Amino acid sequence: MKGNNKMKKTLLLFIPVFLLAVLIAACGNNTGTGLLGQGNNNVTFTMGVQQSTNGVQFTWQPNVSVRVSQMILGTNGFSDTITDNSNQLYTGNEVWAYPNEYTGVTSGQQWQFSFTGTDSLNQGYTATANLTIP
Repeated sequence: MKGNNKMKKTLLLFIPVFLLAVLIAACGNNTGTGLLGQGNNNVTFTMGVQQSTNGVQFTWQPNVSVRVSQMILGTNGFSDTITDNSNQLYTGNEVWAYPNEYTGVTSGQQWQFSFTGTDSLNQGYTATANLTIP
């Protein structure tokens, strides 16, 4: 019986050490959705709209310099995914627009945007923004 109690104590000591190791590993990687984190929450976007040749283009302004790997936008059952493989660093506080044009955009529509990519320090982020068409 004595040996069995010693084994239980050893196991009870091992469990907290194992959990601590898992927590440290999860906190160390703050790029994307981890065990305990949601990635870089310091990236935000301000959205806008501008007239284009055949419709409108959506403009976006990041608060910090970022790379965008994907933008998903949508409204009322419509959705579009834009993949950006350029690895371009979009300067913070500047206005940018992809060349995609959208028709049927009307005043009062509510659009949602989701950006995924990395910031200038290569920390992953996912940021969302909304826009009501003026």
